[in-house]
Amino acid sequence: MNNKVLTSIKTKVIVIGAGIAGSSIAGDLTRLGYEVHLYDKNLGPAKETSAHETALAHPQVGKKISKLQRFTQLANQLANQKWKKAQQVQEAFEPLRNLTSTQLGQLPELLDEMGLTSLEAQILTAKEAALKTNVSAPGLWFPTAAVYSLPRVCEIEVALLDEGQTHWNCHIKRIRQENHLWQLIDQDEDVIGSAPILILAGGLHVQDLLKTIDIHLPLRPVRGQITTFKIKTESLLMPHLPKKAIRGDGYCMPATRVTPQEWHWEIGSSYDEDQSDISPWLISDQENALKAMNLIGCDHTHLNELVPVHAFVGIRSASKDRLPLIGPIPKHPGLFVACAYGSRGVLWSALAAPLMTAYVDAFFAGADRLRAGFLTGATSTLASEVASAVNPGRFLRGVLATRASNSKPIFPVS
Repeated sequence: MNNKVLTSIKTKVIVIGAGIAGSSIAGDLTRLGYEVHLYDKNLGPAKETSAHETALAHPQVGKKISKLQRFTQLANQLANQKWKKAQQVQEAFEPLRNLTSTQLGQLPELLDEMGLTSLEAQILTAKEAALKTNVSAPGLWFPTAAVYSLPRVCEIEVALLDEGQTHWNCHIKRIRQENHLWQLIDQDEDVIGSAPILILAGGLHVQDLLKTIDIHLPLRPVRGQITTFKIKTESLLMPHLPKKAIRGDGYCMPATRVTPQEWHWEIGSSYDEDQSDISPWLISDQENALKAMNLIGCDHTHLNELVPVHAFVGIRSASKDRLPLIGPIPKHPGLFVACAYGSRGVLWSALAAPLMTAYVDAFFAGADRLRAGFLTGATSTLASEVASAVNPGRFLRGVLATRASNSKPIFPVS
């Protein structure tokens, strides 16, 4: 369907959840001409885990080629194209202190096999890294990596919707399907919204809403804490603080001067499975301080010079296999989910939005096949791998049966 036709028939889609997952999907659907209504229990977008201002995204380099590596490479390209205005810091460095000279020598061949160009990943000597980042260690330099403001990404996407299409402070008790329309039921048992397509993108809340129609999706909470430390200007740590974002076991931002006597340095993130406490933990501050010392290669005797001044806590949702859940719920036509992004919210959002628009296009067209070119810059094979790898049916198949167009995606041969 073209945009003119879609606009004229006012095809309606409801998205629940206005974090980066839901906002990016709502934005992409709006760009295609769909009438999107976005619901959230908060008073605006990006009020919970997506309130985080410094989310690092970069291509992944592993010991071997993997689907996840190819997915993150493509997602990083898409994020760069879409959300340049939301980037807080560009470029990042990953120190590789524990690799032997032989392993370091094998890196160029590995990057080549992965299809990573010099614009995406470069190998730096310790001397080169010291000049670029102030961290003296050989490693990988990511020119297209960036630190994103998640609220800014959500703001960019939600701004595409008209005022009457955003619904804040909506507490949805349950969902149901009636006469081929998905309905939202509030605490007073009133219907506050209905549409032929409903996309659940509210993190762990997705699990709660699905339970109201007897679907049990296996999600688990993962608590992440990011700590901002203050450092005195006279501290012995000052000569070692990074000039660029550094990643490894966690990541850290460049240090910033807040007064003539004091600097602030943000480090994260802790990773506590099956925990949903949003209050700051002292032990997480301590873990983040250790991560910081290891990232910049500094002696742990300086730990007492890091004084925590602020902590951001986010509760992410994750699946059993660590891959997100993006796609249709079997045997429930018009019901889709986008959740379990874990710690890669920016990257999975960049991939999920075009994937979800392809599902919506196919649904309204009555098609059993997704168009092969829905992921710009991806081959049809890679697009198929993305859709299949994240399909929620992998956890529900066998429990729920369905027609082909609402289960594992089928792609054209050519």
